[in-house]
Amino acid sequence: MAQRHSVYLKRSAAKVTPEQLLAGIEEVDLSLIAEVCDVPGKRVDEALKHLRIDNFRPPGFFFYRLYYRPGRARQVDVERWRTRDEIRGVIEEVIDNLDPEAASSKKVRRYLKGCVDEVSASYGSSLPGEAMAPILASEVCRWLAEKLGGIIRDPCGDWYELGEWPDLKPL
Repeated sequence: MAQRHSVYLKRSAAKVTPEQLLAGIEEVDLSLIAEVCDVPGKRVDEALKHLRIDNFRPPGFFFYRLYYRPGRARQVDVERWRTRDEIRGVIEEVIDNLDPEAASSKKVRRYLKGCVDEVSASYGSSLPGEAMAPILASEVCRWLAEKLGGIIRDPCGDWYELGEWPDLKPL
């Protein structure tokens, strides 16, 4: 089953290039993050060896694939919507589906009302060999949130904002 990290942005990600996004991911110590997440060192080495991002729907940023392992195995897909209407519709749907009882609901709703873009980073489940995928997807969203003003929703539906760089803190 696919997992997805999503970032909701105050500024558009339309002009973000694969090279910029890759450089942003490489800014952090992926080995240290992986160690904290109990990911074996060989998975980190494999990911760093294969790390690249290709644009599958040029021109512009609509569908990038982040490669982190060899072969035909599932990678991390990084996608954004094509039109402002689609983006606005997605954000409105998220607002409508917020749990009014959740402590962060008011803050998230207020933030989302000012957002103009949404980017998702999706990957397979947590099967062996995919251990780096959640880390990389999270880092894609963290970097975009840092550069374009954003909040992040993880696959469990929990919300995060930027904390002390490069950390995320729960809302």
